[in-house]
Amino acid sequence: METSDLADHTNVAAALLSAMANPKRLLILCSLVKGEVAVGVLATQVGLSQSALSQHLSKLRAQKLVKTRRDAQTIYYSSTSEPVMKILATLEDIYLVQNRNRSAA
Repeated sequence: METSDLADHTNVAAALLSAMANPKRLLILCSLVKGEVAVGVLATQVGLSQSALSQHLSKLRAQKLVKTRRDAQTIYYSSTSEPVMKILATLEDIYLVQNRNRSAA
């Protein structure tokens, strides 16, 4: 990787990594990889109150890492951010696949 090539994108990359650096926000994004999730279900999945979840989702929305859809009284969240998907796939490879391989050896 050329440093000069990355230089133009360092602020964007740093903002993305900063948004994902919180363990709960990372867990939220992992939950949304599989598809759209209702906010109440998401709160249960990640173990947060709706108030705390709302604060985390606000930060993710500000970085355009999640999208919302309203259906009557229910709000659904999803993430189709390609950079997020690539980072999560890399993290899965590092922490899940490699750990499974070590356990099998």
